[in-house]
Amino acid sequence: MITLAHLSTGGPMHPSSECIRALNLADAEQGNIDPYSIFTRPCNDTSSLRRNLRGHYPWMSRAYDPCTERHSEVYFNLPEVQRALHANVTGISYPWKTCSNIVGIYWADSPLSMLPIYQELIAAGLRIWVFRLPTITNWYAWYDNKKVGGWSQVYKGLTFVTVTGAGHEVPLHRPRQAYILFRSFLQNKPMPS
Repeated sequence: MITLAHLSTGGPMHPSSECIRALNLADAEQGNIDPYSIFTRPCNDTSSLRRNLRGHYPWMSRAYDPCTERHSEVYFNLPEVQRALHANVTGISYPWKTCSNIVGIYWADSPLSMLPIYQELIAAGLRIWVFRLPTITNWYAWYDNKKVGGWSQVYKGLTFVTVTGAGHEVPLHRPRQAYILFRSFLQNKPMPS
């Protein structure tokens, strides 16, 4: 039996062997489902996708393109794009990928927890915003056009913000709310309530 303690002891950059096995099993069981939109067809058959992307999905602010990852990999591997971004200046032998495991495999000096880094940045006077899904205590709703845009909790030097219906890809799934979030941060204002 694998417990949450087994899965979390090494953190995301240093997973235990039990965690790796559990993740591999979950990946195999997921099958051919788009994990970012389980009700959308996966990016396999582009002809059927074109037919199905004509309308809007009721839970998203615009039609979701399950091929976004594929499009970005093609785009960011174009030589002219890499030149414009001053990317791949060393001429690496493998293509750029979203969520590449290369960094995780070779990054050996990452911390087990981000908390010491947050504490160091806060002590230096930097403001930090982290947006994520689960907030547990003392949160308040923030609004966009009189509708709940998400939830926020403010600590000394640290603000947690969630965006309703967005997951971890806020600008992709909720671009308007992402704009409000970044605007509030840059203006050093709380999320609108």
